[in-house]
Amino acid sequence: MTVSLASQPRLLGRVLGAVPDLLTGIACVIVWISPFTFGQDAVKTVVLMTLMEFLIVHGTGFFTGIAFSDSIPPRKRLLGMAGMLCFYGVFVAAWAYTFKAWWPVWVFAWLVIGKAMWIFINPRDRAAEKDRQIKAWAFSTAAYLVAVFMGLMLPLPELGITSALQPQLGLSGSGEWVEHPHVAVASMAIYYFANARFKWWSSGRVEVT
Repeated sequence: MTVSLASQPRLLGRVLGAVPDLLTGIACVIVWISPFTFGQDAVKTVVLMTLMEFLIVHGTGFFTGIAFSDSIPPRKRLLGMAGMLCFYGVFVAAWAYTFKAWWPVWVFAWLVIGKAMWIFINPRDRAAEKDRQIKAWAFSTAAYLVAVFMGLMLPLPELGITSALQPQLGLSGSGEWVEHPHVAVASMAIYYFANARFKWWSSGRVEVT
């Protein structure tokens, strides 16, 4: 059984669409097991990613609605999306200022690029793309809520992120994710793996001959 030449672009699109979320999920698991593999701020980065993903999931619904609204002129659609970017950018800038570092900006950029790749590497006609984006937004919203709920409810092991190690993680404030950062890391691993699986599946089956 061989993959037809016509199916190869679609196969490439499925792989590239799923890879960013898959890599991010793997990175979360590595941080969960070995917190300092990617540096002293690795756990803090993943905890911040839980907040950034909330912004992205929240904003995706608005972006989709604006981008595919036929009742709004193209110029106003672009202005609307630019305004939304500025709105969410304020939160990212605030986090960057709080942490006195640029890495929150790069993390946010990575998350946005990962989602944008899935859109542009496998383009469809307008109606099909709108339907795909609405389904993707609905799934990512459900996946985020389920992943967070599972992290809060399941007795997840600390693995490398032990209570004794917590003072070295650079986390300040209070709350479940600050006091039990392994919960946030585990939740994000679940979330990204679920998104990678969805993007692979929703890009369509590979035709074989």
